[in-house]
Amino acid sequence: MLKLDTRKTKIIILCGGFGRRLKHSTSNLPKPLVRFRNKSILQHIIEFYISKDFRNFILCTGYKGRKIEEFVKNHRFDAEIEISDAGESTSMLRRIYLAKDLIEKRAIVTYGDTFINIDPYKMMFQHRKSKAGITITVADIRSPFGLVELASSNCVDSFEEKPTFSYYIGHMIIEKKILNKLEKKLLTMPDGEGLIALFQKLIQKKKLNAFKHKGLQLTFNTFYEKEKVHRELIKFFTQQER
Repeated sequence: MLKLDTRKTKIIILCGGFGRRLKHSTSNLPKPLVRFRNKSILQHIIEFYISKDFRNFILCTGYKGRKIEEFVKNHRFDAEIEISDAGESTSMLRRIYLAKDLIEKRAIVTYGDTFINIDPYKMMFQHRKSKAGITITVADIRSPFGLVELASSNCVDSFEEKPTFSYYIGHMIIEKKILNKLEKKLLTMPDGEGLIALFQKLIQKKKLNAFKHKGLQLTFNTFYEKEKVHRELIKFFTQQER
């Protein structure tokens, strides 16, 4: 049976984005420090993993990274937290790559604006059993529309009523050996494109695995989503405290 040493598995939290669609909240703060339920989303993420017995974190900063550093200094967590500042214009993949020397064999990677009530033990067990290079976390979403495929003559080839798809929710486990062997050209691609290209390469090699998550997952890019996250977090933590 596989043994999981949570103390050696580091949690990489991507904290470098600009959060441009939330200018009213992020003009003076990086997005992970936007507050919900009297705490920043970053604090909720860190405390969640601490509750699961993970004690080592790497915060990959960029936009207003000094604010993240001040946050760490002003909070006492029962954990070791390291900062990897890759600058403001760095892609997600490059942020992860530049933190590789701080991890041992593998790391859990999550986004600093996304709270997921994940079961890290089940995910880690599945990942190691699969021997994948990366395991991404996915959730199901049902289309509100019937999907139609057309032939060139506009004849309908198929019709599927409100099908269900799986989508990536911004969370993964990545092996250090993948980062060590990374093609450098992927690191120069625009933000997001390099990571997608890496996923495509691993798909060809059958080294990209997926872990299905059915619980809570919250992220925000707009004011409306921010208000929704606030309500859902209140509900989640109220249930946990009962």
